[in-house]
Amino acid sequence: MQARKELFGGKDELSPGLVLPKFEVKDLESLDGKYDTVVCLDVLIHYPQNKADAMIAHLASLAEKRLILSFAPKTFYYNLLKRVGELFPGPSKATRAYLHSEADVEKALQKVGWRIRKRGLTTTQFYFSRIVEATPV
Repeated sequence: MQARKELFGGKDELSPGLVLPKFEVKDLESLDGKYDTVVCLDVLIHYPQNKADAMIAHLASLAEKRLILSFAPKTFYYNLLKRVGELFPGPSKATRAYLHSEADVEKALQKVGWRIRKRGLTTTQFYFSRIVEATPV
């Protein structure tokens, strides 16, 4: 509704060249169709690497121009933090999160004909995430 309000700007019809965005909410595994850009943030943390490879392939099959993925990077330091966290059981078990090496994510993308174009890292005191933008080769 907000997009419609902004795009129409109080008029009865859209300005020439503008198109209303299409928003969908679906279960990720059952998502289908084709999209210019597919963005998947902080979801791969729930998948072990073999299932993450399949999810990356699925997401790439949906995207026509680019795929933006974020994941918890598998590094010595973050792996150590995860191990320490496993020593403290509790109702919130973020330590069950799966870490992925950037090389493994890149390999999964390459298998389906995609390449990483941009890379970034988001960090705060208790949050860290590698983000990549991939495009078809």
